[in-house]
Amino acid sequence: MPIKNNSKKEEKINFVIGLGRSGFWAAKYLRSMGKKVIVWESNENKELLKIKEILEKLDISVCLNKQFLFDEFYKCLKQIEYVVVSPAIPYDHKTIIKLKERGIVVIGEINIAWESLKNINWIGITGTNGKTTVTHLLSHILRENELKAPFAGNIGNPLCEIAYSTKSKNIDWLVAELSSYQIEIATNCIKPKIGIWTTFTPDHLDRHKTIDNYFKIKNSLLKQSEFRIYNYDDKYLKENFKSLSNGIWITTSSDESDLDHCDYWINKEDFIVERRKKLLSLKIFKLKGNHNAQNLLLAVAAARKIGLSPEIIKNALSSYEQLPHRMETIFQCNELEIINDSKATNFDSSIAGINAIKGAPIIISGGRLKNGDSRAWVKIINKKAKAVFLFGESSQTLKKLILEGGFKNDIFTFNDLSEVINYAYFYIEKNQTETLLFSPSCSSFDQFIDYEERGEIFKKLINEKFNLKLLEY
Repeated sequence: MPIKNNSKKEEKINFVIGLGRSGFWAAKYLRSMGKKVIVWESNENKELLKIKEILEKLDISVCLNKQFLFDEFYKCLKQIEYVVVSPAIPYDHKTIIKLKERGIVVIGEINIAWESLKNINWIGITGTNGKTTVTHLLSHILRENELKAPFAGNIGNPLCEIAYSTKSKNIDWLVAELSSYQIEIATNCIKPKIGIWTTFTPDHLDRHKTIDNYFKIKNSLLKQSEFRIYNYDDKYLKENFKSLSNGIWITTSSDESDLDHCDYWINKEDFIVERRKKLLSLKIFKLKGNHNAQNLLLAVAAARKIGLSPEIIKNALSSYEQLPHRMETIFQCNELEIINDSKATNFDSSIAGINAIKGAPIIISGGRLKNGDSRAWVKIINKKAKAVFLFGESSQTLKKLILEGGFKNDIFTFNDLSEVINYAYFYIEKNQTETLLFSPSCSSFDQFIDYEERGEIFKKLINEKFNLKLLEY
């Protein structure tokens, strides 16, 4: 939806709903275009009061403790130009439905940014798991080769912050991680040069209701992309191979029947292969696990499409450092390795991390349980775990699932993460252990703001209890 400048005479109002990072930059960017902006936020705290003060200095009206109710709009419906809603607000929210019925344009921050940035090259990256690593890795490869390629969207800078910057015109490639929430409200307006689909497993079904609807939302981004890259290792994507729009596929499989459908893979000598020609060695890549090998192939395929040589890509990979909270080694001493995988917020992500571990790890899991099939997760726990420590809201439910799966080793439940670490310290002293893996398999929202806070607290607790300096990467 084009964003137009209005004369003061029209007195059109742009409402921004939600004062998170995307809402802040949407409001600031709209105001920079001379628009009248009103921000509504349902909460109030010291941080929000500081943000309110900043925006009000820009002549933006900010209302805290303001609920997103249709009746609040009723008297000014004819004045509304746009209602910009936070990605956290479901697109079937009753107020959104009523506004749209009255002909009001309801959009997201991403729509506003697109109108400003649509003339530059976008790479849109989506997927249930892996999208953040692919986004960060691909941005790193491009930036290491003197291309201006910021990562933005669901990670990095909000898209409207990029649009607000006067330097945005100099961007070579905008590497955008796009969540299903962002794609849903974008109403098919985002048209990347390159679209990447990392994985697809049941997630966010409390928001999207059915897996088919969730799939359609993700697929809409790929349909709108000029060039598409898919992960053939993902079961659901592989099953939809024939129905998805044409693109290139990657796999870590060595099965010849899979290679016939793919353009990039890893051979038995640990070389990345491009259309049956060796490209570069996988040995320079530091991240653990088959799932990260998939992420690498997706990023390499995109870099090759952009035109980077194998040697240039290789040099960039040698300097890549992993993001925190994703199979992050935080302690290593006396044959014990402690790994923080707080980003494992669902069963499938947890399975990928557990599979990356050699030997029998102690696994720490827990949090707020999401919708999803736990059977494969229970199976890998039974196969690999030396012991399981469970905490938080889901601890008893997870314990029941694991025991019903026939688990015979030690299993313990705790109220919170602090109790887990206190006990783990003494357990490891008495039981020889090679790996302690923090792999929650659940969301963090029972006890933490997000997975990042959960991961930071885990690292802090490990550091305090083990009284050793964390490894820095």
